[in-house]
Amino acid sequence: MGKVAWTKDGYENPVTSNGLTSIETIKRNDTMESSMNRFTLDGDSDVEQRIAMDQQLIAKQVLQAVPAEHFVALILMGGYGRGEGGYIMHDSSPEPYNDYDYFLVVNGMTQRKARRFQQDLQPLAHQLSDEVGIEVDLAVLRREQLPVLPFTLMNAEMQWGHRVIAGDIDVLGSMPEMPLEKLAKGEFVRLMNNRGALLLLNARQLASKGEDMTQEERAVFFKYLYKAVLASGDALLAANDCYHASYVRKLERIKSLKQLPARNFVELYEKAINQKFHPDHAAHRGQDLAHWQNRVVSYWLQTLSYFETRRLGTEMSDWNAYSSSAIPKGQLESSTMVRNLLITMRDYGVAHSLRHFSWSLRYPRERLIAVLPGLLTCANSNLEVPCNYTIPLGLDHKPSWSESVELYLGAWARYA
Repeated sequence: MGKVAWTKDGYENPVTSNGLTSIETIKRNDTMESSMNRFTLDGDSDVEQRIAMDQQLIAKQVLQAVPAEHFVALILMGGYGRGEGGYIMHDSSPEPYNDYDYFLVVNGMTQRKARRFQQDLQPLAHQLSDEVGIEVDLAVLRREQLPVLPFTLMNAEMQWGHRVIAGDIDVLGSMPEMPLEKLAKGEFVRLMNNRGALLLLNARQLASKGEDMTQEERAVFFKYLYKAVLASGDALLAANDCYHASYVRKLERIKSLKQLPARNFVELYEKAINQKFHPDHAAHRGQDLAHWQNRVVSYWLQTLSYFETRRLGTEMSDWNAYSSSAIPKGQLESSTMVRNLLITMRDYGVAHSLRHFSWSLRYPRERLIAVLPGLLTCANSNLEVPCNYTIPLGLDHKPSWSESVELYLGAWARYA
């Protein structure tokens, strides 16, 4: 994928439009080379120029905020970084839709100073978000970390497709090779959990407001649904050892799979991709939110069962059984049991940690993965939440579903 650095006159390669109009047209390309100098799959020159202007604005202000002796590079990641960003038209003018995610690479900083510097950058990130109209996320990465970065889904996708907006164009050259096909399966368990947590947020919203949501709330509701669908697609591909970072390739490969865990999944996946690239909030007016939520939760659960059955080598469709600490969820397996115990005692208390010692020896994210399917299954019932779902959340008694959800989301904010 392309790596294009910012110069005082703009990007080294001019923005061009390839005239593509849909993912069905785009996927006929034999390679992704056409995306190397683009931010979107099929945006015209006005769309590309709008996003390029945002990058110029963000780069300029970040450069002003970082001492010159520490600055190395500003890297745009995610969809826009690999040429697959989304956009919408507002009053005939293009606007970006997805977040702008960046790594700001610095040198000459200790780990502690880098953490403090990232906190200091948050007001700037909020200011930039207001100026460009979408969320801007600035994460600080020390150059010294690059050769020892962990082999994660995020890092592998960054290596595969990114754009250097300012600074050293070859800044990631010292990263270890991270081939997508060799990603650990636990990375996709984590992805499914994070997107499943969005479904839990939807369930909480439905429980609170029902169908009486504002237009903005409905837009967020469907955005979360589609994110869960896209993550399910990633898990399907990973389960079949054919994951790819490009959505063009993902769609091709999902269509080629001989077995899918849910009927009509391809149709819903295509809808989710189109909504990612060209969100149409009007299409959801009058839609039954509870019906959509139940449909996507069902697909998510079926996909997780399919994936975990393949990962673990045994049938995994009983969510009560899945909630056990005896079933590994593949999270931070390199973390020592002593470290996990200390983290657990810090966050859940000594007494609880000793009572449920088997959980205490696992990294706490495994607790969240274990109970999420059960919490989603309980969402539409008046049943009491079973202890096997609440103990991993730190409680020995049986709280209400809403109390369990709040506990889960609080832990998710720490361990996601």
